[in-house]
Amino acid sequence: MVKILHCADIHLDAPFVCGDKMKSELRRNELFATFSSMINYVKLNGIDLVLISGDLFESENVTRDTSALLVRAFADNPSCRFVISPGNHDPYATDSVYAKVKFPPNVYIFNSPVLSGLSFDDINVDVYGYAFTSSEMEINPFKGMGPARPGRVNLLCAHGELTQSGKGVCPIDIDDIRKSGFDYVALGHIHSGSEVMKAGDTFYAYSGCLEGRDFGECGIKGAIYCELEKDRCELISNFKKIRFCKRRYEIERVNVSGAQNISDVLPAVKERIEEKEYGRDTLLRVILEGDVSPELVISKSAFTSLEDGLFYLETVNRTRPFYDIEKLANDPTVRGAFYEELKPMLESEDEKERELAYSALKYGLSALGGNNVIDF
Repeated sequence: MVKILHCADIHLDAPFVCGDKMKSELRRNELFATFSSMINYVKLNGIDLVLISGDLFESENVTRDTSALLVRAFADNPSCRFVISPGNHDPYATDSVYAKVKFPPNVYIFNSPVLSGLSFDDINVDVYGYAFTSSEMEINPFKGMGPARPGRVNLLCAHGELTQSGKGVCPIDIDDIRKSGFDYVALGHIHSGSEVMKAGDTFYAYSGCLEGRDFGECGIKGAIYCELEKDRCELISNFKKIRFCKRRYEIERVNVSGAQNISDVLPAVKERIEEKEYGRDTLLRVILEGDVSPELVISKSAFTSLEDGLFYLETVNRTRPFYDIEKLANDPTVRGAFYEELKPMLESEDEKERELAYSALKYGLSALGGNNVIDF
């Protein structure tokens, strides 16, 4: 039984995004610790083969220190083979790290956009793959291609985008996988990852990234562990996801309809945090929704008491003030005139236009009432 770890989209040296610059930099450094944890897992669990399906780093940002770290990490695991298929952010080129740095002999890097294969006879495994040689790849290199020796465990290490349109970053159709004849297609490019799925006789999955870098990459991140064996051409398989991320980004929508003041809002947010068991490993964005009192002030400082249990907390106020429209319409002051000016937009069929009008109404009436608009 061969032990395989499939990872991708690690993006070493890439920037992280949250509203706190110091914490963003800390997250960037934590990615290296997460990568080291994965390498330690490889050593402790006797992994035979690591498949890195592209975007190990970002060519524009990669440093000498990162190159040296990679060399040391791979060299410290001489019994494991590391197979890399460069992706659109770390393409193989004459001036790339892949070409300029001398990697240890247990590292195998595909260097051509044409599909090619590697044979590891001692573990009865063949690995196929290809490399992005620029940031774009318009065709799928393994379309209509397949393994030469069906009796072995046949793997494809590939960076690309599953798509029905025929367009994308190395566009891959499910039929390409179904007809390929590989036992497992280890994909990279989609940071959210996927479950291990099957097309025909072929398993396939996106491992996702090791660490989310912003609120577009929510959830627990890691890699896919595989145990594969061929017995008389029949595949015996076992897959499981392994968490490696130190922290996770999460988004929660909390409806606070009817809230009159901030003391009505805080308990609802706290309850959600406790319900989901978010803690110091969590960067949380709370989106507040619902119809609330026009007098309700939602400011960042109001949530300080909830920040201590989290690594990072930010709130997005998408509540709508519940106004007495009839009263506003009959208001003879500038408040009524302001409402009448916005009324066509407030009744628009365009949702974005309505949201914009409600925001304008909220800020405008708050300012007319002598409140600090920033707080709102």
